[in-house]
Amino acid sequence: MTRAVPLAACALAALGSWSLRPSPSHAAPAGGALVIDHYRLANGLEVILQPDPTLSTAVVEVWYHVGSTDELLGKSGFAHLFEHLMFEGSKHVAEGDFDLLLEAAGGWNNGTTNNDRTNYYEQVPASSLPLALWLEADRLAGLWDAMSPALLTNQRDVVKNERRQSYENRPYGMVELAIQQALWPKGHGNWNLTIGTMEDLDAARIEDVEAFWRTYYRPSNATLVVVGGFDLVKTKQLIDTLFAWMPAQPVPPRRVLDKPVVPLARATTIQTTDRVQVPKVIVTLRAPAAFSPQTWDLAIAAHLLGGGRTSRLHRRLVFQDRIATEAYAYLNDQMLGGELTIAAVARPGVSAATLRAALEAEVRAMRATPPSAADVERARRVIEVELLNGLENPASRASQLAEWAAYTGDPDHLEEVRASLAAVTPETCAKAIETWMALENAVTAIVVPETPANAPANAPPSTGGAK
Repeated sequence: MTRAVPLAACALAALGSWSLRPSPSHAAPAGGALVIDHYRLANGLEVILQPDPTLSTAVVEVWYHVGSTDELLGKSGFAHLFEHLMFEGSKHVAEGDFDLLLEAAGGWNNGTTNNDRTNYYEQVPASSLPLALWLEADRLAGLWDAMSPALLTNQRDVVKNERRQSYENRPYGMVELAIQQALWPKGHGNWNLTIGTMEDLDAARIEDVEAFWRTYYRPSNATLVVVGGFDLVKTKQLIDTLFAWMPAQPVPPRRVLDKPVVPLARATTIQTTDRVQVPKVIVTLRAPAAFSPQTWDLAIAAHLLGGGRTSRLHRRLVFQDRIATEAYAYLNDQMLGGELTIAAVARPGVSAATLRAALEAEVRAMRATPPSAADVERARRVIEVELLNGLENPASRASQLAEWAAYTGDPDHLEEVRASLAAVTPETCAKAIETWMALENAVTAIVVPETPANAPANAPPSTGGAK
């Protein structure tokens, strides 16, 4: 039987006759500003090109606008399942050869899934950019040519094992799933578990999986990003050759934010046990949708509360009272509503009640004594530096450009983000804290070590009422 790799080699040999290295006309602009070419092919594929002649490598990322948010009840985990299936062969690439071809070229690749998207990316020497683009085109157009019930069963088992490793057998892992489904109502996109459930994964039929692929894996639902040392004109020609022939299809329906996000109506407490040595307390609150005006106020508030060794939580719980080994807070942006997480892990011998009382005291103190102008400026500088540092890495840069395009429509959104951060004041930050950081609207999870009298490990958490 003829293998796919020789065909791939022939196609790439033809494409490889083009040199994609930057020409002098595409030198980096003064001041280090990003040069971004943003357009769509006739079939709907969004393309974002960011040439950087200082790089000898190129990153290709394809962002499919489908995540667990878009899944139906009873069919959870499909978006994440496809993250695995997309590496298992396509029309002209045999199973296992996707990785082999890239590794032989000196590259690497990966993929991730979250509520809002599934993305795939590879970084290769700039001379191997045609290979990376060809591989992505082949699996966009021809994944199902390589699909079989046996392959689906194999990858379904891989995903189930990942659920065991990432949640069921990881300390404090299962409570994270319980928190998510306590924070959002059933039927809301954010209620869906990205990892899926064992029952839904077992019940997935190949017909259901094929329908999911044909609905969401189409050019009109994808964003292609290329960052690195390539010639812009020749790369656009190559993309046109590899992707423009694919037929145009309508943009698939997706869940959208049809009304403003509001805080949870009442406090909820989850109490559970796990195979751990010390208690952990996790307070989670709803937050505005990604890139809302108060996003930046909350990001600064989260940093000041639990964003490092100088944060309020760390100073109080870890250094001063010495009741925790770690304490942190962070904001997770999402399309249908974000999540603000505040958590601490107890030192040995410290009770969950003591830890919870101290953590909640700091949250209340944050509301009673909002950040000063100096606090806001310090946090703003740290967040901005982290953003700029992330853009130094071409793989992180590609993901950031795709995210900006998805959430704002503009991949060149750096200056708008910096302006939004600069606009945060103590007053706006205090208003966001007052609105979104109230314990009366929180899901509080308390995880304590098992004892012989406790239920088996990772028993379903119990959910209490208002506290």
